[in-house]
Amino acid sequence: SCARTQELLASWGVEFEPINVVANPEAQAELRRLSIPAVPATVVGDRAVHGWNPEPLAALVGVAYQGVPPLSPPELAARLDEILSMAQHGIGRVAGEGLETLSPGRPRNLRDLAFHTFRVAASFADALEQGYFPEQWLFEEAPAHLRTGRELAAHGEAVRARLATWFAQADPGIYDTRVDTYHGEQSVHALLERTAWHAGQHLRQVWALLEQVGAVQPGSLDSTMFDGLPMPAALW
Repeated sequence: SCARTQELLASWGVEFEPINVVANPEAQAELRRLSIPAVPATVVGDRAVHGWNPEPLAALVGVAYQGVPPLSPPELAARLDEILSMAQHGIGRVAGEGLETLSPGRPRNLRDLAFHTFRVAASFADALEQGYFPEQWLFEEAPAHLRTGRELAAHGEAVRARLATWFAQADPGIYDTRVDTYHGEQSVHALLERTAWHAGQHLRQVWALLEQVGAVQPGSLDSTMFDGLPMPAALW
């Protein structure tokens, strides 16, 4: 998210100073003062935007945001299921040491990345049921009982089934209501869009690692499933 935010700021011609918060106690204290729970964050004076949030980020730095019109909730639900289906199909093809393959630049292996992809999606339903979306959900690692690619794929199938039931039973009016999240209050429609592209971004990353371990053919991921989603340009 940090690299993607810097990429977006640079594309707008906005000057910024990257800070390694982990190695800077003063920066850590500043984030606590601003009630920012974790990095990445973009700070301007006493105002801040947490995470990858293009529209609030544009408002923070005084840039007119020109995003794509959001897809409808049924379209987003279908895209999300397609994304999860591909993640499920791909991870189910991996066994043994391949699951330990690390993401570039961070200590997250393929097992945890695949689980995280499914957790992002499940968090949508959790947030609607509990009325809040804490960021801690996104820090969870794959539990001990999900050790193999097939077990992760079965977990993904369970998440898809749960979401299918939720979408089938949802009142259309719920998408105009608002829900509290770790990155601010937003409409359920906006949260669904964020969930779809967030899971989609991680599917791209999962697929890159699957290609690396030889589980799928290079270039076999159909990128048209991301059409209409505000996907970051960078992969990592």
